[in-house]
Amino acid sequence: MKQIYKNIIKFIVFMSIVFALLIILGRVFVPKWTEGEKQGQIYTILGFYEIPDDSIDVLFMGDSSIYKSVSPMQIYEKSGITSYNYSVSSARLYMMYYHLQEVLKTQKPKVVFIDTLTFFYDSKEIEPERRKSFDYLKLSGVKVKMIHDKVFESDFIDIVSYYLPILRYHGRWNELRSKDFIELTRDHYSVTKGYLISDDYKPNVNGYDYMNPDNRNVVMQDYVKEYFYKIIDLCKENNIDVVFLGIPDRRAWNYESSVLMQQLADETNTKFLDLNDKDKYPVDWNTDSEDGGMHFNISGAMKITDYVNDYLIDNYDLPDHRNDSKYDMWNEDLKIYNQRRDKMLKELDRNIQNYDKNIINK
Repeated sequence: MKQIYKNIIKFIVFMSIVFALLIILGRVFVPKWTEGEKQGQIYTILGFYEIPDDSIDVLFMGDSSIYKSVSPMQIYEKSGITSYNYSVSSARLYMMYYHLQEVLKTQKPKVVFIDTLTFFYDSKEIEPERRKSFDYLKLSGVKVKMIHDKVFESDFIDIVSYYLPILRYHGRWNELRSKDFIELTRDHYSVTKGYLISDDYKPNVNGYDYMNPDNRNVVMQDYVKEYFYKIIDLCKENNIDVVFLGIPDRRAWNYESSVLMQQLADETNTKFLDLNDKDKYPVDWNTDSEDGGMHFNISGAMKITDYVNDYLIDNYDLPDHRNDSKYDMWNEDLKIYNQRRDKMLKELDRNIQNYDKNIINK
């Protein structure tokens, strides 16, 4: 009988070691979605876990449009308000619902800005984009619920691969580089607090024409609407003010979307800050776009962030932490951030000049 117990214990230990190795290998094989100094998605999510508890007063959530548009460090520099841009490429509202739950485990934001650009999509995100929301979240009760939520329409293999990413990414063995191993041991503290700086440039030659009334049929899908109300309820439970944020984007937004979003905000007694109003919140599409009107470069993001910061100052009484010794690290981060910002602005200027030269030479 003792031998049987010993064999059982040996088997359990062996399987535990195998399982641990599979988890470690999964972390190695998962794509890192990072672009060096610009800091990619791995820094947005993993970096969030490295900020002190209860240190964020404002949270930004959404997809790539907002993580390239709102700079928490610029807000901190101008008003001392602390914030984090917890946004993920192609994130949908049902993803944000779980991301918000993850945030609330360690933070108590007073205001949450939610990017509206994905609210009226006809389809769900593709699987590779979805992985950016799943793969870097720490395993917890929130992640388990997210994995098994039927809204993602995951099959059995997908579900298992969220627990053991090696099953999804084992084919990357010939793509592995040193950084895939280095990322296991390094910290992912985000100096930019989730914001992704861009010095890329391509003008939007059509300006705000996407905001001309066109009688488009804009609809919020039922499965999106379900999580729309869930997020509002979750925020109310935690005494969080919700502000829906309309980021200018000629690809995914239009006049009819703004009208419907305002109706939804009025219905739920929430706020809608629509930055697509060219008279109140102008941007210069000749210099501020990185890709023809879909995302903002550093120049455009600085304007968008100023509008958001002014909105916070005008509508909320949030603390100024700039002289609070508990936030000394933010002051150190600000020095680094400003160096990066200035470097990016110079590079953007060169990119604009080179773009103009190429146009002239064609």
